[in-house]
Amino acid sequence: MAEQSLKRKAVNGVLWRIAEQGANQVITLVVSIILARLIMPDQFGMIAMLVVFTAIAEVFIDSGFSTALIRKNDRTQEDCSTVYWFNIIVAIICYCILFICAPLVADFYGMAELTPILRVTSIRLVIGSLVGVHRTLLNAEMNFKALTKFNLCGAIISGSIGIVFAYLDFKVWALVLQSLASTTITSMIVWFKVKWRPSFVFSKESFREFFGFGSKILGSRLLDTIYSNIYAITIGKVYKSADLAFYNRASSLTQLTATTPTGILQSVTYPTLCKLQDDNEALKHGYRRTIRLAAFVIFPLCLGLGALAYPLINVLYTVRWIYAASLLSIIVFSMMWYPIHAINLNYLIVKGRSDLFLRLEVIKKIQGVAILCVTIPMGLEAMCWGSVCSSLLSLVWNTHYNGKFLGMSIIAQLRDLLPTLLLAGAMFVAARLTANALGNGALSLACSTAVGAVVYLGGAWIFRFPEIEEIRNIRK
Repeated sequence: MAEQSLKRKAVNGVLWRIAEQGANQVITLVVSIILARLIMPDQFGMIAMLVVFTAIAEVFIDSGFSTALIRKNDRTQEDCSTVYWFNIIVAIICYCILFICAPLVADFYGMAELTPILRVTSIRLVIGSLVGVHRTLLNAEMNFKALTKFNLCGAIISGSIGIVFAYLDFKVWALVLQSLASTTITSMIVWFKVKWRPSFVFSKESFREFFGFGSKILGSRLLDTIYSNIYAITIGKVYKSADLAFYNRASSLTQLTATTPTGILQSVTYPTLCKLQDDNEALKHGYRRTIRLAAFVIFPLCLGLGALAYPLINVLYTVRWIYAASLLSIIVFSMMWYPIHAINLNYLIVKGRSDLFLRLEVIKKIQGVAILCVTIPMGLEAMCWGSVCSSLLSLVWNTHYNGKFLGMSIIAQLRDLLPTLLLAGAMFVAARLTANALGNGALSLACSTAVGAVVYLGGAWIFRFPEIEEIRNIRK
């Protein structure tokens, strides 16, 4: 009965996370399309230059404590309160540092107007820290229905605010106000709707326990955040802000098809698999099914996006954003492997081996920076191809410990994924040829999408892919 209850929670969690992310991404996409027609690319580039600094601050604010809190099945009020006050203190410290260092950031990019933008944008770090534990508890309890409602309210209201200020010609400040409004509105809703309240206690024992586990997560996530944004830093420094906007637009679209679906799976499977952490056979079975299902959904989404890149960008964002299509058609070959990376690494966190997680992150980041340094002088497209090479090499590292401990080596996993990979590749070729023949208009986008869907779904049905039955079971 307990196993059936856990499965039911996991499936319900997946459905609500899909509902949240699907609706949220539709809202975000619509808002971004409208804003892209009202605001020039270089204005978007200015915001993208600053993302890395707030992202690094968010890593320090969390410090891996939320992951540790979810993993601890017997968490107490003292544990939660300790994490709560820690988050707020670090958030205030991070904001003060960013406020003081804002002129230095502006000098680095050679754009004085970045100083007030960073100072205002960073306020959301303190606001978000006020409900960090509330969100963590909702995730731990797999109450994704509530999270869905809260996040959608924030997305709709903040998106409307951004559009209004963009129409009033506030330019880059429309984007700043949209971001600040999103965090503020969502945080207010979470605070009033979630009944948990912190106690005025700070336990040294709880802090030591969480820091022992979370410090490794902090190190690995810090490396990952810096590395994930190192392209933005480099492009913003070496090239024009508009070039960064094109890269950021392409990267954001790939997140719709790779990062977002993977995040849904991870947010649901992590608390589920933590309850099975002592049963290796159950873990192996769960991870194998998750990886195959993730690839069945995400491979065609990524490759389909790459095949439709030119008509998609032209129709949605107009021809002035068309260079983003060139970058998008390359980046998808890197991001399509993201779920395989993430799900393999998730095993180490479930097992509490944050030390091995950190070791892998260090190795991969050294590898990635080396490839980046080689490709910088060759231009943006060469840098994107370099990220593809780095992603493929990282597969070897990320599957190492699953192969060692669970018998899920890279060869075994690729054998499972080969049918999906071949079918997704056939779909890519068919959709790309159709798009090339019909041009970059709306008709080309519609026809290419239809051809790709028929090839992939038809092929999966003809060859009786087991993932189809898996999806049917989830629906039931």
